[in-house]
Amino acid sequence: MSTAFRHARREAIHILIVAGICMAWTIGYCGIFAYGSDEIQLLWGVPRWVIFGIALPWIAATVYSLWFSLVYMREDNE
Repeated sequence: MSTAFRHARREAIHILIVAGICMAWTIGYCGIFAYGSDEIQLLWGVPRWVIFGIALPWIAATVYSLWFSLVYMREDNE
C-alpha cells in the first residue's frame, strides 16, 4: 500500500467523520428546536434554531476545512 493511498484514506476518514458530526448536529438540533416548540425565539432577528442548528455547524465546518487543508494535509511526492 503506497504512502499516498494511506494519506488519502486517512484524510477521507477525517472528512467523513466531521461531515457526519455536522449533519447529525444539524438534523438533531433543528429537529428538536425548529419543530418542537410553538414559540420562535429570535437572536439578531433570526430564529435561534437557524443560527445554532445551521450557521454554527457551517462555520465550524469551514474553520475545520481551512485548518485541515492548510495544516493537516501533506503533499505526497512519489
